[in-house]
Amino acid sequence: MKNKKHLIIAILFLLITVICEAQLSNKQGITTIGIRPSGTLFTFGLPQASTIPSGFQQAVFNYSPFPFTVFPINTSTNNKGTTQFSGLIGSFDLGLNISKLLQNDRILKGEIGVYYACIPHSYSIKNDYQFYLGNREATLWQNTLSYSGLSASMTYTSKSRGRSVWGEARKYVEFGLRTMNYLDKSAENLENWIFNGRGFKIQSRVINQKSILAFIEIGKTYWRRADDMRSLDMGIRIGIPMEYFVSNTVTGFNNNQPTGASNFQENGAYIGFQISYNLPLKRLQKSYLSIPKTDTIYCGMKRKVIIKHTFKVKTEEISLEFFDHENEDGDIISVCFNGQYIIENYKLLNNPKKSKIKLLSNQKNILTVFAHNIGKVGANTSAIRFMVNGKIEEIILYADKEESEGIEFVY
Repeated sequence: MKNKKHLIIAILFLLITVICEAQLSNKQGITTIGIRPSGTLFTFGLPQASTIPSGFQQAVFNYSPFPFTVFPINTSTNNKGTTQFSGLIGSFDLGLNISKLLQNDRILKGEIGVYYACIPHSYSIKNDYQFYLGNREATLWQNTLSYSGLSASMTYTSKSRGRSVWGEARKYVEFGLRTMNYLDKSAENLENWIFNGRGFKIQSRVINQKSILAFIEIGKTYWRRADDMRSLDMGIRIGIPMEYFVSNTVTGFNNNQPTGASNFQENGAYIGFQISYNLPLKRLQKSYLSIPKTDTIYCGMKRKVIIKHTFKVKTEEISLEFFDHENEDGDIISVCFNGQYIIENYKLLNNPKKSKIKLLSNQKNILTVFAHNIGKVGANTSAIRFMVNGKIEEIILYADKEESEGIEFVY
């Protein structure tokens, strides 16, 4: 276990180092420390299959996926014919993180935290062997494993994919590790499912109290940029432990005599639908570039300007299309290029408005959007489409009454 502890410490150190050393442009976004509670709403234990060579023909005992929620509405029939309820199933996490908006318009987040998990496993008795308990058909046996520990993860998002009702949408992937400290198992150490001389017994024993789990989560984050990294994340998480917790021996009986045995092990592996909410606690760094209010290249805007993208181009003239990339919600903009407005007081539509700009060589060419309102849904967002060096680019620029985003062209 010493080596495993060293591995966790090394990974934690690596996460903190990477997040702190990530290269940022002095023209890009924000840095925050935040807290993120999260939970798994629907959970499936991953397959832990077994067979019983006991005279019940073939593969009597096998894995059957069964959805568990965090609410106490999961039921099963036990070997006494009564209905059991299972609740608080899933994973519950609380993490402390550092989030940064990088130069490439992606978000990098490193996190450490604590968690509790209760992971289900379901097994079915196949149709060639059925019996009834209290007039209820007993074909499903369920078990949960509980464990807790420390966690560390790294999250990386895509570029902005536009605005939705919930915020700026991005895709993300999260990789992480957990220490696993075994707590308990819902089933008894010995369960007897023998009726009329026919059935099976399940004998369980704990073989490891500690393990390590690796997980990956893929999903979508809805980011509220104006709120300093406040975001809602929803994704699918898969957790794969490195060792087993519990070993189960299943012995089949016929005419009250054992006819064979099989073994299956449980390790807390699972797949679940994860939801989390990142709440910023402290803003470490504000928008990196504050433009002097009198700078004529920004048409004298009395607002901060953030250069979101820089393009090196080989053509002197660029054709632009401005449009509302989602619902038309009344966004009104003016577009400033190198100190002159090329579009003024224009209401964005889904149908693009076309314009052209002529670049100056060996200097910065700045295009930025001035928001006259913030529309009906969230901030004012403008979609801009153009071709650079044979490739079509589509950029989303945000603007409000305090700051505007822009694009820099170098010719």
